[in-house]
Amino acid sequence: MVDFKKLRESKRKPKPIHPREIFNSLPKPPASTISTRAMAEVLDAWFRQRTDRDVVIKLHTGGGKTLVALLMAQSVMNELDEPTIYLAPTNQLVDQVMAKSQEYGIPTVRYVRGQALASEFFDGNAVLVGAYETLFNGRSKFGVRNSGQDAVKAGAIILDDAHVALSSVRDAFSLTVGAAKHPEVYSDLAGRFRTAFREVGRSGSFADITSDKDYGVMEVPSWAWQRKLPEIERYLASKVDAIDPYVWPFLRDNLAVCHCLFSRRSVTITPIFPPVDMLPTFDECPRRIYMSATIADDSEIVRAFGASPDAVGKPITSTSLAGVGERMILIPELMKLGGAPITPMVKDMANHLANHGRGL
Repeated sequence: MVDFKKLRESKRKPKPIHPREIFNSLPKPPASTISTRAMAEVLDAWFRQRTDRDVVIKLHTGGGKTLVALLMAQSVMNELDEPTIYLAPTNQLVDQVMAKSQEYGIPTVRYVRGQALASEFFDGNAVLVGAYETLFNGRSKFGVRNSGQDAVKAGAIILDDAHVALSSVRDAFSLTVGAAKHPEVYSDLAGRFRTAFREVGRSGSFADITSDKDYGVMEVPSWAWQRKLPEIERYLASKVDAIDPYVWPFLRDNLAVCHCLFSRRSVTITPIFPPVDMLPTFDECPRRIYMSATIADDSEIVRAFGASPDAVGKPITSTSLAGVGERMILIPELMKLGGAPITPMVKDMANHLANHGRGL
């Protein structure tokens, strides 16, 4: 008997893996303003080095960064048949990614808190799109090292707007105890280090900060922090669930390499380098792609994500100036405004932009 199913499968065309071929096969929206030249340069360069563990890509705003990232994600799925993750800094940007994927017909599924990860994602048939905290949290669905939970393996992770996400990723690994929200814990921690600040001649400054009289920030001396680690660990373990249970799995075994900072509003315990190796999905991912319009200090990607210095030192860029013309910098002090009050004018412009988007 002839197996017609196998016959159909044998005639099925292989999926394209070059992102330019994928782009050419997609439906094009009628009003697209994306520079195909800028995209082509970047996609060709990425495809040549797509097997590199870390790749940094810089594209000007308006250069098609989101579509480029989605095409690379589709390329990975076509080539490897493995799950692919797309992270954006905010839920608003997640919405934009989802809209762009629908516009071009690239299959995506949105991460939904409290729900299981979609089967289309596990099967490598749709890109999972979510905010950074989707992956970077101590109770991640993707698995945390030493938690006993099986880790989700991903063929690629795309970190969009990496320059914006650096601070939020650090926050995901930092415990902040608010003086107003958790006054007893804040006061208790402050009391444990008063003697240390007295020993270094800063007891007055510390007293002013912890009594809401000074706006400065003071770090606990490293020797004092190390000396009190056992008692701090025991104390925080009993209090952290009411403060931020998502951070503690990252910090409980890494307190020795943390800073402890006091301000009048909070005490923050933050690691010297975020321990991203605690997340096997990210740490063991064979392809990590960092997308950015601009990164002021490229070394931050190395410090925050443990990316390869070689990759950071040789980012993929485009020679096209697409998107550059969309930026306009106005300096009212240098403009002939006939003596008009500048501050109210700037406030009015800011309010208009906030309420009506980017156009004036």
